[in-house]
Amino acid sequence: MTTRDRLLIVDDEKELLDHLYDYLSSRGYETIYTASNLAQAKFQFRNHAIDLIILDLMLPDGSGLDFLREIRRASKVPVIILSALDGTSDMREGFQFEADDYIVKPFLAEDLLWRVQAVLRRSYRDEYVDQVVLDGIVFDRSRALLVRGEEEIALTAKQFKILDLLAENLGKIVSIDRILEEVWEEPFGYENTLVTHIYRLREKLEDDPSNPKRLITVKGLGYKLVGKDH
Repeated sequence: MTTRDRLLIVDDEKELLDHLYDYLSSRGYETIYTASNLAQAKFQFRNHAIDLIILDLMLPDGSGLDFLREIRRASKVPVIILSALDGTSDMREGFQFEADDYIVKPFLAEDLLWRVQAVLRRSYRDEYVDQVVLDGIVFDRSRALLVRGEEEIALTAKQFKILDLLAENLGKIVSIDRILEEVWEEPFGYENTLVTHIYRLREKLEDDPSNPKRLITVKGLGYKLVGKDH
């Protein structure tokens, strides 16, 4: 499955830069520009149409925040920050400059992938809804969390992708084949794995996982996420 979204990855660690390029290319991103310093990043940004920037903060010829500040003077292109700095003040500064997400190194490439997908959806699809209200629980898609009262329940990357797809089709049946294709990019071979993920999701979603009310199995067809009003 390919996408027309054009990415710019800015990082001075060659091994990481190459790894992210190869990984995102293998996940369908056909147009990926790279830069290992600010000068290259500015050149790429000025000379190509970019849909999303993945930006390291600590670069050899300056700060990624300075580049982000420059971007925001002219563009609302979404930016995901990569940084070894994990302090609250560091993250706050990134978001003050209107970063769309902030990932602390080291991280899993798969985690970056679903953040890229989520940020692109939020940025370019007017109909995207950040919060999906289920019966007594909220799926916060922007933060990949379930919220039950004061409790926040984290989701794994695969759990998020499954639930996000079901939320995109709230109240509708999503076939097993489609889930496998969009989450694992293979229509066969992961059926049992999907069943396990659904079980784990129900442990987080349902009051009684053995009698699900929110994440329903439609026998022989697939799964359906049921909203508050259903």
